Amino acid sequence: MAFKSLYVHWPFCLQRCNYCDFLSHNIFEVQEQAAAYPQALRQELRMYRAYADELVSIYFGGGTPTVMPAEELCSLLDFIRQTYAVRADAEITVECNPATADEAYLRQLRQAGFNRLSLGAQSFQPAELQRLGRAHSAADIVLAVAEARAAGFDNLSLDLMYALPGQTMADLEFNLRTAMRLQPEHISLYSLQLDNDSPWGRQYAKGLLLVADEDLEADMLLYAWQFLQEHGFVQYEIANFAQKDQRDFRSRHNRMYWQREDYLGVGLGASSCLFLRRWQNVGGLSAYINSLLNLHRPPVEEEELTMAQCMSEVMFMGLRQTAGVDIYPVIERFRVDPLRFYANELPPLYAAGLLEYLEDAHSLRLTQKGLVLANQVFMAFIKDEMEDIQLCQQPKAGGAADIEI
Repeated sequence: MAFKSLYVHWPFCLQRCNYCDFLSHNIFEVQEQAAAYPQALRQELRMYRAYADELVSIYFGGGTPTVMPAEELCSLLDFIRQTYAVRADAEITVECNPATADEAYLRQLRQAGFNRLSLGAQSFQPAELQRLGRAHSAADIVLAVAEARAAGFDNLSLDLMYALPGQTMADLEFNLRTAMRLQPEHISLYSLQLDNDSPWGRQYAKGLLLVADEDLEADMLLYAWQFLQEHGFVQYEIANFAQKDQRDFRSRHNRMYWQREDYLGVGLGASSCLFLRRWQNVGGLSAYINSLLNLHRPPVEEEELTMAQCMSEVMFMGLRQTAGVDIYPVIERFRVDPLRFYANELPPLYAAGLLEYLEDAHSLRLTQKGLVLANQVFMAFIKDEMEDIQLCQQPKAGGAADIEI
């Protein structure tokens, strides 16, 4: 298989947010390394050009890509076009902190070919933004949207967080209503996820941070689903919504990931999945840059995936989408029928009203109840290596749906 989706990681920010555990550095503390980073990215991109199909999605994420000069981002996108075949209608996304880009900056990006902007709004309330440690204000978000429109962006996504410490349902409603006034084409919702590497994660581990309970988190998600659908958005994934329109505003980058397509990630700590192998680049900024500037592949953590791992990922990523998992493409790609592979796991999920099989569409999908309890459902699809070996040793019975590994 060849990858059609490219992720480029920019590990630099204005400041670290209180909830963040991503690989990122304060750009003012690593200016020399930040200046060398684009050249390292170019060298890594050269290493994988033989494995690429025509790219349909390019995603600049972070960190905050827009803390870099616009010329750097535009130059790298031009280099990607020179190095890889890029489809004429490719989705080219850049993440942006509202405090880091003005109209002139965004106009440069748009003219260079970036056609989708993902704004990390998170909240429209000053107190919440302050607690989150965000470097922007609510007014910055409104201004950034206006400037993005003036610069020519007509595909704009807003990130919003929910289930924050101390957040009420009224707070969530205020954030959603304010977002609707800005008329974005896409909304991504994120519940608070705490990791011990983040400031809040360390506080939580010490019992110093009170977070929303599971019931409130579920109620907030249900409320957001209903609110956004009433305001003209279509839910296509558990927490992602696209505006109803003749154009398709669903994130192509994310959908390819959820459908478990091959993808390449370049940059510090970036992950890739290709040819049933997955790897993650080194997390040390100096080690990453020095390896590539010396024409060596950056150190990686790499694993060869078993069929059990592949099928688990097919299910718990594919079921995140409201359309569910289309059975036939899975059979065609992996030569494994999910209905047979999970013959023991599926009946209890049907009986509990968490999962349904649509015969006309030949697909498995979560019910409304299953969407709320998705993490519990996903656990049912994790098989261990012994089960994988036993399934691999089953004799073939003939037919397109047989397990062939």
